[in-house]
Amino acid sequence: MLFGAIGGHILKHFLTPSHMEDYQTGVLYMMFHTLALLALGFGHKLFSQKLLNVVYVFFLLGIVFFSFGIMIQATTEYTALGLGPFSFLIPMGGLSFMAGWAYIAYMGLTFKHTKSHKHKHSRSGSHSSSKSSETL
Repeated sequence: MLFGAIGGHILKHFLTPSHMEDYQTGVLYMMFHTLALLALGFGHKLFSQKLLNVVYVFFLLGIVFFSFGIMIQATTEYTALGLGPFSFLIPMGGLSFMAGWAYIAYMGLTFKHTKSHKHKHSRSGSHSSSKSSETL
């Protein structure tokens, strides 16, 4: 949210529309993948920790290389930052996002429900009818 606020309130006065669009793309991808990481954190007991760790690493690398890379590229004219020869990291970050989503798809396709849910509920109607027949 901080980077979105910076872009929406400060950078919009300095960046060209094209660079502003690039910056917002970086912020949007960062937000979506941060939310995905939070959601995976809540479901951590359902999936293999090894697979989750792989997704965490891929998404983190994607956020750093893709999202921050695009944001840095978009603001290079006004900051001392620039990726220069390391601009190849932006598409590597995009590939990292795709690999993380592929792992999530794999986890979903291979998910096996391990907990046994035995219903201990009995029908109250059957108990009341047996008791009422006993008293007759």
